[in-house]
Amino acid sequence: MTHPRHHRPQAAPGARSRGAGLRCARVILWVLAAALPLASAAQSHQAPLAVPLPDAVRSIAQAPVPDEAPASAASRTSLADLLANARTLIDADRAEEAWRALEARLDDYAGDPEFDYLLGLAALDAGHPGHAILALERVLIVRPDFLQARAEIARAYFNARERENARREFETVAAQRIPEPVRQVIGRYLDAIQRVDEESRGKLTGLLEFELGYDSNVNFGSSSGQWVLADGTAVVPLGVSLPRSSAALSAAGSLNWTAPIGGGWQWTAGGRATIRRYPGAHTLDQDQLDLSSGLTFRRGCHRYNMLAQAQNLQLGGAAFRNALGAIVQWQCDLDARNQVGAYAQHFLLDFPDEPARDARRSGVGLTLAHVFEGGGRPILLAGIQAGRETSRRGLDNLTYGYQGARVAVSRTLGDGWRGFATLSYETRDFDGIEPFFGVARYDRQTDLGIGAERPLSGAWSIAPSLTFTRNRSTLAPNDFRRTQAGVMVRYRFP
Repeated sequence: MTHPRHHRPQAAPGARSRGAGLRCARVILWVLAAALPLASAAQSHQAPLAVPLPDAVRSIAQAPVPDEAPASAASRTSLADLLANARTLIDADRAEEAWRALEARLDDYAGDPEFDYLLGLAALDAGHPGHAILALERVLIVRPDFLQARAEIARAYFNARERENARREFETVAAQRIPEPVRQVIGRYLDAIQRVDEESRGKLTGLLEFELGYDSNVNFGSSSGQWVLADGTAVVPLGVSLPRSSAALSAAGSLNWTAPIGGGWQWTAGGRATIRRYPGAHTLDQDQLDLSSGLTFRRGCHRYNMLAQAQNLQLGGAAFRNALGAIVQWQCDLDARNQVGAYAQHFLLDFPDEPARDARRSGVGLTLAHVFEGGGRPILLAGIQAGRETSRRGLDNLTYGYQGARVAVSRTLGDGWRGFATLSYETRDFDGIEPFFGVARYDRQTDLGIGAERPLSGAWSIAPSLTFTRNRSTLAPNDFRRTQAGVMVRYRFP
């Protein structure tokens, strides 16, 4: 099959007679060409998606273009030399030079299908989709069955962000008898147009969770049966300070709304409400509400999130803690298997019944995700963090710095199950001496979790999990062990 860049379609009869009319309309057409990118940008602020159109599309077979009215031998020789030079430049990835050389002879040859096809091809490859559209439209007026030109104008519409025109032309080409590789490429273009259409509309997502489980230490009770005070006195902790176990019932629901606002920006808002009940320790029942709103920006591999967040936590039906702050996050998909990220956050913490605990909390962190090759398609997630919580009442014994690291691994287990394991470690080093115990508090907390999730039907899934926590502390009341087990059922929508 002849490559289109070396195929020489003959000119259509009567094309020369239309040349004068085309010249008269050229000024108007160039104004439209300049306006096309602006008009299309107003329709969609998304950057053009890079879906390559390989030479297979440019080798769609078509009948030769009929000869135009006879022209002088010198004129045809001059045109043949011009087109041969343009083909050479395009094949050498010098499309800009080819486009300028052809553009300079527009008055002489506009209306010749071969000239207009190469002009449109050069303009498109050089990054001038508006000019390519005008040239290729002239070709299709003469030869509406010229599939190569129709495929190229579809790509020009796509690059100019005229998605509906691109969809129409791609579907027209796909409806013809074309090679399977060409059909697959056009399918990728149509899929990309569909994705852009979906991203240009607001999207609402939600999640419902229901869990039944067990908690061995609802109140973070001390593992020590004897405490030593600052004066050396040994005391036995009261029952309220010892571990209390209970069954655990919880329900949670979340909604998140995202809407594009142009230029790669999205506005997002969401909320999550959680209810957790402990039949064996009702005074520790929890009700929590989280709200967030902010902006997301995408460019290339980069994604930036800037969110304001608020939280209200009630314990036993009474207000326990309020938090208000913001988080800024950056992520970059280096390739299909690697992602890196960083974040910074700052919050004000208020304790309505214990104002002495009011604090400011700031932190930064780094994240990494990697998808391994091989069976089970393992995924590794890792992160490190550091920060400081400072007492707003100037109390050194409630001010501390923290550092931590977390690793999570998941992989397919078979029969629809995907398992995961997590390990995290955090240290908290307090600035001042605890008055009652005469020591500065220093915590070293380890959390180990395992679990799995399996789809049930539709949007439902089931996820059993087991978590063990050990916090070693120089302050006896804060030295504890905790085990949590549960089975959660999730429903995701839409």
